[in-house]
Amino acid sequence: MIYFMKSFSKQFIRVFFLFWGFMIFYSCNNSKKENKEIQLVIEVIGSENYGEVRLQKVNSDYSIELIKSDEIIDKKLEFDLFVDEATLFRLDFMGKSSIDLIINDSDVKILIDDSKSLFKYEIQGSSDTNILRSITNKITNYRSEIRELNEQFINASEEQNIQLINSVREEFSFRKNQFELSLKDYLGSVDISLAVLITSDYLSIDENIIFWESIYDKYYNELKYNSYFINFENKLKKTKSVSVGSIAPEIILNDPNGDPISLSSLRGNYVLLDFWAAWCRPCREENPNILENYYKFKDKGFEVYQVSLDRNRDEWAIGIKEDKLPWINVSDLKYYQSEAAILYNVYKIPSAFLLDPEGRIIAKDLELRGRNLSNKLDEVFNQK
Repeated sequence: MIYFMKSFSKQFIRVFFLFWGFMIFYSCNNSKKENKEIQLVIEVIGSENYGEVRLQKVNSDYSIELIKSDEIIDKKLEFDLFVDEATLFRLDFMGKSSIDLIINDSDVKILIDDSKSLFKYEIQGSSDTNILRSITNKITNYRSEIRELNEQFINASEEQNIQLINSVREEFSFRKNQFELSLKDYLGSVDISLAVLITSDYLSIDENIIFWESIYDKYYNELKYNSYFINFENKLKKTKSVSVGSIAPEIILNDPNGDPISLSSLRGNYVLLDFWAAWCRPCREENPNILENYYKFKDKGFEVYQVSLDRNRDEWAIGIKEDKLPWINVSDLKYYQSEAAILYNVYKIPSAFLLDPEGRIIAKDLELRGRNLSNKLDEVFNQK
């Protein structure tokens, strides 16, 4: 009897661990849903002359992958595809228009009406796509609003009207803040959607870090295995590594003479780390402002370390000469693939970071443009 109980116990333990080992294995291997067959149906009212239609997958790194192509026959086209996660696709109507849509776990129908020579469409079966359309419309409307400001800025720059330049910048900043507040209210109010994560490329993570951290917390449990979420998570981590309060990562790049110069060689000074390029008009327009502040504060312990995203060494050197830039200028001539740009999550220029004497980031970007740079330097040097 005792032997039987011991034997039974050993068998039970083996079965118990075998069962839970299977469950753990099963759970780990089901972090993503199995492929599900989805039908995408396109129906057209009006024109029949669409020619080839391409279905493309927009991967989480935003590379484009052709999935299928076909022609609309009798005003209807069907695509059968397999998806294992919420995925961004693009329908390219080869010169007429394109539609971005998010497909998850249900069939999708697109009703296109171009009977009045306008490309109008309705999406059925994808609430994510409808959210994406709403976001896109908001962004498009905002860009239309600031187009006039951009023209005013260009005219003021050509006339070298500093007062008007600063006025336009302040108006732009005001409208940008209003737009971002409105967009964040909308993004925070909708159900969990891949469309919201895609918007992180339009609503700067860097400038809205608290908001995006809240989105991360809200989305984590449901989308943590989704490739787009993982990409968003990586961008969030990279942004936080160069946020205000962080120690600036080291940069060692060559100057125009080919000599390597490190960012850390300027420790002990307040340093403006500025990303620019000779081909970048806004950067060139900002250089006189940096020059003015450089000569104003240089003797107090202010230095500039400028990283160029140029691709051509001669053009870079000409830009330095024309703008009479006296400070350290470095580059690896790799455009936005520059090691420094990737390290600092720079995807647009001009972009700037102000470092304290210990190498800690104390201000970024818009805080350091125009008169804001002078105000910030006045503040830090008056505190010394």
